[in-house]
Amino acid sequence: MELKEYQQRALDAFSRWLEALDAARQKSEIAIAAWPQDAGKVPDAVRNYPKSAWETLATSGGVAESAGAYVNRTAGAGYSIPHVCFKVPTGGGKTLLAAAALERLNRPTGLVLWIVPTKAIYQQTKDALWNRGHPYRQMLMRASGGRVNPLEKKDTFTAADIENYLCVMLLMLPAANRERNKEFLRVNRDSGNYHSLFPDRDDFLGDARLLSEFPDLDQTSTDGTVKHSLSNVFKMLRPIIVLDEAHKAYGRQKEANEEFVRSVNRLNPSLVIELSATPNRSVSNLLVDISGVDLKNEEMIKLPVRVTSFREADWQYTLGQAHDELERLETEARSLEQSTGRYIRPVAVVRAEYTGKDQQKVGRVHAEDVRKYLVQNLGVPAESVRVKSAEKDELGRENLLSSLSPVRWIITKAALMEGWDCPFASLLVMLDNTRAQRAITQLVGRVMRQPHARRTEREALDQCYVYCWNTDVGAAVEQVKRGLEQEGLTGLDDDVWSASETFKEVLVQRREPFRGRDIYLPRVLHEDGGGWCELDYERHILPLIDWGSIKAHDPQYSLPDSAKRETASVDLGDMQPVHYGYGSEVLHIDKTVKLSYFTRRLADVVPNPWHAAHIVEELLRKLYEAGRSEEEAFDRRSYLAFALREHVTKEVEKLAECVFRHKLITQEIRFDLEAGDNYRMCERYAIPIAEDDTTLQRYGKPIQLSLFDSVYDRHFDSTLERNFAFFLDEQKALTWWHRIAAGQKRGYYLRGWKRERIYPDFVALASKKTYEDPHLLVFETKGEHLRGNPDTEYKRRVLKALQGAFNVGRMRIRDGPAQGTFKLIFSKDEFSTALANVDSA
Repeated sequence: MELKEYQQRALDAFSRWLEALDAARQKSEIAIAAWPQDAGKVPDAVRNYPKSAWETLATSGGVAESAGAYVNRTAGAGYSIPHVCFKVPTGGGKTLLAAAALERLNRPTGLVLWIVPTKAIYQQTKDALWNRGHPYRQMLMRASGGRVNPLEKKDTFTAADIENYLCVMLLMLPAANRERNKEFLRVNRDSGNYHSLFPDRDDFLGDARLLSEFPDLDQTSTDGTVKHSLSNVFKMLRPIIVLDEAHKAYGRQKEANEEFVRSVNRLNPSLVIELSATPNRSVSNLLVDISGVDLKNEEMIKLPVRVTSFREADWQYTLGQAHDELERLETEARSLEQSTGRYIRPVAVVRAEYTGKDQQKVGRVHAEDVRKYLVQNLGVPAESVRVKSAEKDELGRENLLSSLSPVRWIITKAALMEGWDCPFASLLVMLDNTRAQRAITQLVGRVMRQPHARRTEREALDQCYVYCWNTDVGAAVEQVKRGLEQEGLTGLDDDVWSASETFKEVLVQRREPFRGRDIYLPRVLHEDGGGWCELDYERHILPLIDWGSIKAHDPQYSLPDSAKRETASVDLGDMQPVHYGYGSEVLHIDKTVKLSYFTRRLADVVPNPWHAAHIVEELLRKLYEAGRSEEEAFDRRSYLAFALREHVTKEVEKLAECVFRHKLITQEIRFDLEAGDNYRMCERYAIPIAEDDTTLQRYGKPIQLSLFDSVYDRHFDSTLERNFAFFLDEQKALTWWHRIAAGQKRGYYLRGWKRERIYPDFVALASKKTYEDPHLLVFETKGEHLRGNPDTEYKRRVLKALQGAFNVGRMRIRDGPAQGTFKLIFSKDEFSTALANVDSA
């Protein structure tokens, strides 16, 4: 399964955190071993290596910009727990990221607790993890070498299972919380299901041995013996814990948050991975913050959201208008299928006021009233209408994405608010005139997912719609925005439009001196049969990489020391599961190392499996020559594959950079204004503006040098960007400058030696009479905290290379610039050097 760019970025951040964690752990172990006996207790600053790792990473910009101060967690056994949180919006693939994160851990066996908050999410997760063909299950299969044992709380497992399989237990939230409920009591009651993990009942010293190693185990109140409970099993096995939809676990009250944190800590996890749309920074360490803009750029969601309200009309009129809209969408979908073969069946979700059996009364909008009006008055086939409520589930397990499904209307009240989405759903109809605003907030994320995670390029189908009855449209728009925020879809304010005057479309055009002039910006182009086309990584870079030059790294540096592995109290990748062997049988495992296991892990990095196989063969040869056995290689295969993939990825990037730079020298790649097919700046563009939006001003005066006549304050994401705009506006050397707003980023971008595009923040043109030629300036603004991180360093190197290529020779074409400066700006202190090359031109 191909990961999206933001998902890959999140996992790369996770890998860097694991590296920092491992380095901090080793440093802590050395310091503890060398601590003088007469110096007293080892201080927490030395023992708390998760905090040290986090602070080291934070210093280099390796954690989310929005992360708060480090939050410490202490296990019931007394050690500090490594824990991180991925902020992932609804529809962003939280479960996929969790499975992929587990794949990156060096933990081919042991126990994972996967905790979910609701029955709906429990069933969705179970459907994925129990299905051998599902991508999430396949990720776990790769992590464990094909030995995954999915479990539920009711299932029995043995010490041999834990030792030889990656056991993933799916739990509902109540089972992990200490609130006095049945689920919790079942987990904590004495049971005979786990006898192989406890001493025999007639082993009188067995309990003493266990309590000596695990003093926090629960004991019976009668005779003080250790409970043979599932919770005690968790405490001994030091599981990895995945908290899906963590914000629902913590809740809104501080006391509830603290209680749930304590409940998780008492399970003695070796690592906690949280996934949340709206994390609580008082209890979570935010490693990755994925915004709504990330999903938008990857075409994961339908935008904009168009909000329409019908006031002084009855609900039947609102439903009729929604029916007409759905028919228009169906017509567009049929046209799409005929021209492209892509099947989409638009679905409307209707929120009724009541759904209960005895709630159908005059003056109330009941689900059955909606069904009756759709079928009898609007001619919708009965089989196309389904009710989904707590009492009635007419959807069941139906595959709504199948072309055989007739469903086009889903009527609900609250049953779809948790853990449900259907990418075909694109129209939300709110017929609850008393609580519609709150309902919009909770339901809007359910209709935004883009079918097949890609745009249709049909404007009507690439948007989603909200129809409201008897609700102020301005309030509805604000509720939609609030709903996006609550679903983690931040940064999308400009993509919520209403059919009222709350938002209006404004035409922004160039200032008078620049109208009617051809203004071109250079694109990164590649020679194409005598002409020029946009540089394409797959066509122009990847085939020319010298795959034969990529050698396997020294596996000794990727194979952890077994002695350290045994002594570590918490060791993410190296610790072997606890196994006492009381009455258990050791399973026979075929420990033959298969090349295919490693080559599959390189498939997205090395396209040719033969090249990948040669690299893997070299890795194994080096490993065996160093005295490691095939059995050892099998036991460590997950970590070896991960380390190999990281190494090969870096090598491919180095070689891709060499190909790119060589083609710049030979001019197979051009970055200038002579090659043709350059980007032409538009004369005008339309943009949605709220009534209270203001243009950018300084000291009460409008800006002077912008290429376009209006620049709105909302298009500046940070104080640094806003201050840099003010700086540019003061420069007499500039003819004009332009802020490339987020909504325009599909327009101008740069390319380097990776697949990803680079979107600059500002472009400007400098021209004075003293200069022979105009001078192009391209700037990307970054916060100081991002200086030196891998993405920033890549952009810096690309911009420097492009600047060098652009400044080869002297050309004038269609009033285009002859020289250029391309820079990253990290702080206000660097503003003064931004035009250094211009001043010396």
